[in-house]
Amino acid sequence: MIVIAALVLSSCVASVTGGARREGYAVVALQEAPDALDPTIASSFVGRMVFANMCEKLYDVDAGLNLVPQLAAALPEITDGGRTYTIPLRPGVMFNDGTPMTADAVVRSIQRHKSNKLSQRTSELSSVSTIQAIGPLTIQLGLSKPFAPLTSILADRSGMVLSPAAVDRLGDKFAQNPVCVGPFQFESRPSADEINLVRSNDYYDRDKVHLPGVTFHAIPPSNVRAADLRAGDVDVIDRAAPQDLETIRDDPGLAVRPVTSLGYMGIDINIGNADGADKPARAPDFALAQRKDLRKAFELSIDRTVLNKVVFNGAYVPDCTPLPPGPWAVRADCPRRDLAKARELVRASGVPTPIPVKLMTANVPLYQQLCTLVQAMAKDAGFDVSVEPTDFATGLARGRSGNFQAYFIGWSGRIDPDQNISQMVLPGSALNYAGTHNAQVNAMVTAARTSTDPAERRRIYTELVGLLNDELGIVYLYHEVYVLGLRKKITGVDFFGDGLIRMKTARLEP
Repeated sequence: MIVIAALVLSSCVASVTGGARREGYAVVALQEAPDALDPTIASSFVGRMVFANMCEKLYDVDAGLNLVPQLAAALPEITDGGRTYTIPLRPGVMFNDGTPMTADAVVRSIQRHKSNKLSQRTSELSSVSTIQAIGPLTIQLGLSKPFAPLTSILADRSGMVLSPAAVDRLGDKFAQNPVCVGPFQFESRPSADEINLVRSNDYYDRDKVHLPGVTFHAIPPSNVRAADLRAGDVDVIDRAAPQDLETIRDDPGLAVRPVTSLGYMGIDINIGNADGADKPARAPDFALAQRKDLRKAFELSIDRTVLNKVVFNGAYVPDCTPLPPGPWAVRADCPRRDLAKARELVRASGVPTPIPVKLMTANVPLYQQLCTLVQAMAKDAGFDVSVEPTDFATGLARGRSGNFQAYFIGWSGRIDPDQNISQMVLPGSALNYAGTHNAQVNAMVTAARTSTDPAERRRIYTELVGLLNDELGIVYLYHEVYVLGLRKKITGVDFFGDGLIRMKTARLEP
């Protein structure tokens, strides 16, 4: 029997946007505060939402999640059996400081993403061995071996181009005043929870930009975001919670736009990250890290369907794979809750009960609610789960350093399946919070990313998902349905399956 503890997670419903809005600026409420506004070192989903409006990439996705050129002039010309990528660049592009975007500038950005000592992009670009300008507006990437996901990687932070002048001036402090190419440019960050962007005078497509600026506010409590939207204090809210949808839909001045996420949410269990994600694997000294049978018992204590129903009103997609519904989805036999089997595994382990598990989560009420429910479920199998809420940026830092036992966290998702798996499981990756170090997993990731045959890649990913579910460094739980809430007075906001809020063509009625 599942015992659901009483949840004392309500928040005071009051505006936290910090005062009067700036004239003409659109206000976007985010679920968390972004981490550093430096594409080389950033790792948060909400950071990508801000970057989407001030740091364009070589490639982007359209409404159908097709790869399309952005700062590149065309898709890459791929030659030499997949080992050479030649990329023409859009002419006449200026950075938001008025300096020109040249091939040399793009080369410098990719080199920085690949080799900076603080970079979170290194593993994404590990297959790139040479980066060179072969003309004023043409770059060429040489690969050590074919790498199928590369174009999709250049449609994210690894493809963002930074002003060399700003990099030279700021170095590792680039996040304090980031300068890229975009419809808006960085204006100020008066606190961790507020970011102001102003329309760029140097943007190549400036005629399509109508807003004088955009303010992003981090407002973690979902009910406060919804209340601020209804009050008109904000114009757009990130990830409206299922519990708030009815009141938003009932308001004639508001609208919702749902999309199924490309990513997943799950629980990373620290099985080999005792010393930091970029260090050699070493298992920390706690039961779930040391014993796969106990990780299986922990998973079997969880009912994914009940989590979805109780916490998300049944609005999400329970699953046990990192690949979402869509073209690359794989079928997996997700285990149902089996308390008898879970208890049997715990007894057979000989580990004294209750087995302590510290479960870290972002300081987001819905996430805390889910973790409290996991706590109640796991208790029935002999686990003593303590929930540790922490602010989002601190949680990411603890994840990278290995300073946790279990971490409820997700991945916002990418259009190529490699990017939903490789960074979270390959040794040396800054996002391998679990510290997964499985030679068979590594070999299969490599085989899938070097194959150019979609059918072969699908076969590999199906087998790979089975291996990951056996290892259980990550207990995958569900795929979110992202719901954008917005006032009907704001139009032209682009919102695709990648969950990014694009304000380039937005208009705000008086």
